[in-house]
Amino acid sequence: MRALLALALAASAQAGDVERGRALLADRTQSLCLLCHALTAAGDPNQGNLAPPLDAAAARLSRQDLRERIADMRRFNATTVMPPFRSTEGLRDVAPAWQGRPALTEQQLDDLVAYLTTLTPP
Repeated sequence: MRALLALALAASAQAGDVERGRALLADRTQSLCLLCHALTAAGDPNQGNLAPPLDAAAARLSRQDLRERIADMRRFNATTVMPPFRSTEGLRDVAPAWQGRPALTEQQLDDLVAYLTTLTPP
C-alpha cells in the first residue's frame, strides 16, 4: 500500500504556490509544522525545537523527498512522531470529523513543498 502511495504522490506532484505554502506553514491550526520545527537553526521562542530546522530541508532533500516525508514520514522512520499528513492508515485517537480524511490536501502538500524549497540556511 505504501508503494502505491509513493507512486500516487510522485504522479500528483505539482509546482505548488509559495505564498499559500508560507501561509499554511505559519498556520498552527492546519499544518502544525512550527509546533515541532523552527524556520531557522537560530530558532524562535514561538517555534518548535523537537525536529530539524526547516531552512536546511531543501538543501538536504529533493522536492520529491520533502513531499514524501511530509505525506508520511513513517515510510522512512517507523517510530517518528511526525504526523502522516496525507495518510489515514494506522492512526488512532482521530477526532470524528477527521476520520478517513488526510490532514492536508494534495494542493496544500504541493504548496508547502514549494515554500520549503525557497528556504536556505544562513
